[in-house]
Amino acid sequence: MKRRLRLGVVLLLTLTSIAAWADPLKIGFVDLDRALRELPEAQAGAASLNKQVEAKQKEMEARRQQIDAFQKTLEKDFPHLTNAQRQEREAQLQGMILHLQQFQRQAQDTLNYQRNQILKGIQDRLVKVVSRIGRAGHYTVILNDKSVLYVNGAIDITPQVVAAMENKPATGKMNGGK
Repeated sequence: MKRRLRLGVVLLLTLTSIAAWADPLKIGFVDLDRALRELPEAQAGAASLNKQVEAKQKEMEARRQQIDAFQKTLEKDFPHLTNAQRQEREAQLQGMILHLQQFQRQAQDTLNYQRNQILKGIQDRLVKVVSRIGRAGHYTVILNDKSVLYVNGAIDITPQVVAAMENKPATGKMNGGK
């Protein structure tokens, strides 16, 4: 609903200013989710991350099995241990559990960082490509489902907005840059 409203507002504002333009209105749309699914470098990045996730999961499972085995041994030996031995082994068990939790957090942080780095590189390249297509194709605006990816500088009304906010006349571009 918000997406439609935003898109409607952008289109309404754009269409109300169309009389001031000499060039026809040209709007493009990019489905970023689809682009990320179809780009080979995104697929390669996802495959690489999946391998890392599998490796971390195997390591976590091995550590869980060690903890389970240690706990079973502790439970079996518990009646035969002195209080000092019980406390020592319980402390060892708690240490093993804490190390596993720390490993899980570090693994998650590492994987998130790597995923973000892969996505950032792809997104940076994608924005450059969209801008190049926007300029070459004489697009007025190129949108995605969440934001504007490219805007033709001729429709930039920022100086007017800043001037109005400061209550002084705008300099430079007026009426959509014309």
